[in-house]
Amino acid sequence: MLEAARALPVASPFEETVPARPGVPTGAEELARAAARPGAAGESEGGAPAGRVNGARCFALRREIAALLTRLARRADETLVAALARAAQAWEQVDALSIVDAELDGQVARMRRRLAAAAHPAAPSAERAVALEGLLAIDASVALARLCERRIASLLRLRLRSPARELLPEGRPFLDLGAALHEAAEAWR
Repeated sequence: MLEAARALPVASPFEETVPARPGVPTGAEELARAAARPGAAGESEGGAPAGRVNGARCFALRREIAALLTRLARRADETLVAALARAAQAWEQVDALSIVDAELDGQVARMRRRLAAAAHPAAPSAERAVALEGLLAIDASVALARLCERRIASLLRLRLRSPARELLPEGRPFLDLGAALHEAAEAWR
């Protein structure tokens, strides 16, 4: 399932490498200017070593990404188990599955804005890398959940035609999206 998620297209902002107009700096020029600022080579503005401050920011971003992926995994566990349990009586209503509800969608949007801000060209490179990786992980996870929402009826019909017809083997969904998302969240800790 993770391989399928890794193959999904990800909607992320395009970073322009060539200025549209003369005098507009490229991302590389902005990074070079940021590196040339006083204090960029070894200390932050407060006098603490920059590596320690950047490391703390990266750790905080990773922790927040893991928390969001964990919330998405829990939501997938709750909704998928309930939908598949109901499917035994009314499989045609499984299309009502909604893993990403309005509250979770708002949390995803807030996290994407925070990560996009942290990925700004003037940000330290380690922080930018974590932010960009986080955007990719969140986009892929949400895309996988939405794909499951849209295709659950088809997947359910295929499962019921297969020799292994059980929808909740050992109490877990046959399509264990929650476990895959928990694994992804654990990797961010």
